[in-house]
Amino acid sequence: MKLATYNILKGGSKLVHWSKMIDEIEVDLLLVQESYPHDSHLPALLYPNIQRQSIWDKAQPNSWGSGIFSKSGLLSRISIPSFDGWVVGSELTLASWQVPDERLMVFCIHAPDGPGSYAGQVNRILDAIASIACERDIIIGGDFNLTVSHWSGSDRKTKERDLAIQERLTSEFGLFNCWQEANPDKQPAQTLRWSGDRTIPYHCDGLFVPKAWKERLESCVVLSGDDWNQLSDHNPVVAEFR
Repeated sequence: MKLATYNILKGGSKLVHWSKMIDEIEVDLLLVQESYPHDSHLPALLYPNIQRQSIWDKAQPNSWGSGIFSKSGLLSRISIPSFDGWVVGSELTLASWQVPDERLMVFCIHAPDGPGSYAGQVNRILDAIASIACERDIIIGGDFNLTVSHWSGSDRKTKERDLAIQERLTSEFGLFNCWQEANPDKQPAQTLRWSGDRTIPYHCDGLFVPKAWKERLESCVVLSGDDWNQLSDHNPVVAEFR
């Protein structure tokens, strides 16, 4: 099973991002940010059940928003008050890779600017998810707009508030960071090529999944290269599980 998160930049102007991830990379569960609606990216003739396989909400006042797509499972919407379009939640059932009768919650995050900076907003989002999840198995992924992985050998110190959010995802929600688990001795790969200084690795996109999945994790990579760099200022993060 492949799980991925991808900020596709202001709607995804070339409208190829979804199909590249689903058809070329063979992603089973896709979390997208800054995306136009699913029916703008995926042709109805090829995806006749798209309304049951995907959910999407607009992030006001923009024309784009966040979405979740499942190749084989069914999604039912979970509302996240005050963060419509910035956070999309769903319950996933009947995916080919799921345990029978498993009801997994999936949350796609695109942290907006607001009170307390991005860290304050992410903590508010996590508060909302905690009130809904009630110790259920969950996946949280997306563009957190803060550093979601750290490496002890880095010359660039991770902010304390970012480390606190990483710890909260681990201790309170029982999740692990796919990139960090799969690449423990490497500097986090750049997922956002920011305009200020594109040479500085900034790893703000991540995937957090239940700790029980650790033994099944085979790899977690950041897709890069000229082809990907032309499509968005973010690079996709893809985790693969047995």
